[in-house]
Amino acid sequence: MSDLKQDEGLTLLLEEKVNEFNEWRLENLTIKLDFTGTDFSNKDISNAYLNGVNLTGCDFSNSIVVGTNFVQSNLSETTFEGSDMSEALIMYATVKGSNIVKTQLSNTNFMWSDLQNSDLRESIMYKTIFVEADLRNANTEGLDKNDAYLKYAKLKGTTWE
Repeated sequence: MSDLKQDEGLTLLLEEKVNEFNEWRLENLTIKLDFTGTDFSNKDISNAYLNGVNLTGCDFSNSIVVGTNFVQSNLSETTFEGSDMSEALIMYATVKGSNIVKTQLSNTNFMWSDLQNSDLRESIMYKTIFVEADLRNANTEGLDKNDAYLKYAKLKGTTWE
């Protein structure tokens, strides 16, 4: 992969030019994007096509990622604290050990995702989907599981167990 091409896409995101990024992404579908450790804090990148991207260790704190597509992305050790992730698609994603504290998770879809050891304390949930998600040892303290759809979710080590 051309680092120059990847940098072009990353620059569009960091400048919050989501429509341009999505167009660029559709034209460069064969590029395997790796934005490991990037600081996206305080950015509005709602509706971005970040599916399949390596976002390990990124900082999305206080960001707006409403409706963003993170399907099959690696979000391990990523920080979303204080973010709005409403309506985001995070299906089949790896979200192990992530900080999702005080985050808006209304209508967020974590179906088939691995959230082991993640911290979801004080997050706001409404119709949040965790179908077949792996939440083992995730911190769900203070969250109302009635605000989540948990069919077949792995809950060992959580307050929802």
